[in-house]
Amino acid sequence: MTIAECKETRQRIALFARASDLFERFGCWLPLALAFLNGWPTEVKTYQEFVDGGAWHLFFSGALYQLAAFALRRAVSFAEAGLDP
Repeated sequence: MTIAECKETRQRIALFARASDLFERFGCWLPLALAFLNGWPTEVKTYQEFVDGGAWHLFFSGALYQLAAFALRRAVSFAEAGLDP
């Protein structure tokens, strides 16, 4: 690998690291923002109404976003480790 290719690869990994940091910081807010834009929650509900209404999808998607952020963080660390001589 030439020096130019190595520099370009490092720049791409740095960009990927920034994107994964932003996703880790703000990714969990995406399901909440989408739910709010779709009109949920508009009133206080009991636990039974909460479960029956399908609101658990919001928390499930938040957990999936957390796992995705973890996977991106691990991918960045593996990519950076792969470049070290």
